[in-house]
Amino acid sequence: MRKQILLGVLAAFGLMTTVQVNAQESNFKCGLQSQLKKLYAEDPQMELDYRHLINQYKETRVVNGKKRQIYIIPIVFHIVHEYGSENISDAQVYDQMDILNEDYRKLNADTSLVVPAFDTLIADCMIEFRLAAIDPYGNCTNGIEHIYSHQSNAGDDYSKLNQWNRANYLNVWVVNTIGEAGVAGYAYYPTATTGGSFFRDGIIILNDYVGSIGTSNPYSSRALTHEIGHYLGLAHTWGSTNDPTVACGDDDVDDTPITKGHNSCTAFDLADTTCVPGVIENTQNYMEYSYCSHMFTLDQSDFMHNVLAQETGGRNNLYADSNLTVTGTDVLPPPLCTPVADFSADKRMTCVGDVVNFTDASWRAGITSYSWSFPGGTPSTSTAANPAVVYNQDGYYSVTLTVSNAAGSDTKTFTNMMYISAAWPEFVGPYSEDFEGGSAGWWHTQNPEDNWASFNLIPGVGKGQSKGFKLNNFKDVSNAVAFTDDWFYYDRLGNSKDYLISPSFNLANTSNVSVSFDYAYGTKATALADITEEVKVYTSRDCGETWQIRSNATLSAEEVITVGYVGSTDFTPTEDVQWKTQTFTYSTTAQDTKLRFRFEFIASDKSSNFYFDNFNISGTLAIEENGESIGVSIAPNPVAAGSEVAVQVTGSSEDMELQVVDVNGALISITKVPASNGTQTVMIPMNVAKGCYFLNAIKGSVKSTNRVIVF
Repeated sequence: MRKQILLGVLAAFGLMTTVQVNAQESNFKCGLQSQLKKLYAEDPQMELDYRHLINQYKETRVVNGKKRQIYIIPIVFHIVHEYGSENISDAQVYDQMDILNEDYRKLNADTSLVVPAFDTLIADCMIEFRLAAIDPYGNCTNGIEHIYSHQSNAGDDYSKLNQWNRANYLNVWVVNTIGEAGVAGYAYYPTATTGGSFFRDGIIILNDYVGSIGTSNPYSSRALTHEIGHYLGLAHTWGSTNDPTVACGDDDVDDTPITKGHNSCTAFDLADTTCVPGVIENTQNYMEYSYCSHMFTLDQSDFMHNVLAQETGGRNNLYADSNLTVTGTDVLPPPLCTPVADFSADKRMTCVGDVVNFTDASWRAGITSYSWSFPGGTPSTSTAANPAVVYNQDGYYSVTLTVSNAAGSDTKTFTNMMYISAAWPEFVGPYSEDFEGGSAGWWHTQNPEDNWASFNLIPGVGKGQSKGFKLNNFKDVSNAVAFTDDWFYYDRLGNSKDYLISPSFNLANTSNVSVSFDYAYGTKATALADITEEVKVYTSRDCGETWQIRSNATLSAEEVITVGYVGSTDFTPTEDVQWKTQTFTYSTTAQDTKLRFRFEFIASDKSSNFYFDNFNISGTLAIEENGESIGVSIAPNPVAAGSEVAVQVTGSSEDMELQVVDVNGALISITKVPASNGTQTVMIPMNVAKGCYFLNAIKGSVKSTNRVIVF
């Protein structure tokens, strides 16, 4: 029997509605119902279990006015990030905790805005939340951990990394994006997390819907209050559709009237009697989408208490005295923890002499002192929280940070974190690389998450069983223990990124440039919708500090596949027919004096191994004087020690001189090239030790310098 809330109070709250109108344009959308639809399709029993939970509430609900205990729930926030703004501060989490405890204890000041039809039904839910002080391993924690992972931009059940035992903690994952468009967060009813679905338990939410400060704002700050309502069994006020305003529905809670639900809070909505004439709908309920949410009702509070009494999802253990002791939430204030060192840089590649800005990303506790070590950098040490460093010599550099407070210290080192490019190009185009020689060592790989899948130069995997780069996406998880990271490997592979980066090239004097590379790839996917892999190609003119995408070179999901279905195998191409060649043009400018190419592989959950070989830059290298252009091309480059390099020179009205010098400027050889109307090929012996040399092409006062690598 539903409580009838009459419209006779309209005149009394007519003035109040002007306060309620909310100018917020964006709408909160919860993903619960769409997620439940998938789960219920897989296991219809879960839907029946929720109906049973509702029936239990109706049969055993707490009588209003009965003295009830305060339920203290330990909570942990997992901040899943890629060192962007989504890596929210502890202060933003603390702000959210204040909001939760105000909302669930009827301490929020905006209860004064609740319309008279419901102001006597506002519940003190007697539920409090405390950040965990002890983690599952018995270590000190502040209840906030930061996890670097591409899953921050996947935002699904498999983004719920490092779940702490759900019978001890309420888990909240904060991410940058959620897979379903428009969804700000979602949580399952406890009945939808039984059996093998326990890993889904908890709440996933966007960073800009956490708290009212930082990346969020006051209008978005009640989203987590809403999602915890679902976690404790409450439905949307309009029932089991995820789309408000569509149809009148019932949430099976006695004192929340039937409603269509609301996407905004307006004067009309606050007096809405659409579904039952004469009965005002509870637009200001936390389980609404109205953006003027101020309250739970008394019966909603009883419903949540009934859920907390159930074993389902371990809810009845959360507030037990023994669990408060285990999680450290029985003692206030919590103890000071030792911090965990972490940091990022605004770039991982740059030029000699450029400034690199480092940012502290340490967590778990406040920090009183920093100790940075920058071998090869200026300064080489720092005690600042966010120092700036310059590297004046090319090469790889490691960085170390030690953070301390009264509880102790922690140290983190990123080995070879920085690559600093020389002031000159490493090669001059045209260029050909089959990865058989020593010049392959000039290529760089980046595996941002330092995980299993990474590019490696391996013999026998290139075209024709030569050397080539392999991105080893395949992992044998056939014997993985259930619910471990290995067990979830292929559920979390999608959207991970790995990079292969070329040396720098001087193409400023090269025209008609065409770039090509060979690649081979198979997939585990059997459905076209599951094939989402991409290979994107970028270029950089500033030593890898910034990158520009080359849309004419990108391989789409369909284009990247050269073999088709390879199944769950460690696929390696064995025939040339399994390879394809991607070719694209590049328009050079005078700025292309240190040009790099970056190949980015974006995986799917069905990804197999990707192979890369035979990178080539073709074109004409020219010296220009008084409008006359003289083309020079060098092949092979790299060249084997003791062999010859062929230098092709187009017609010139003047004599030329080809000089070979070492890196110290010492002259190795001089070859005269007489003037000629036609193209000439000059063979120059490279009877030198392996290393880097320069070929100077000189005509009058004009000189072109080209790098030659000897292996």
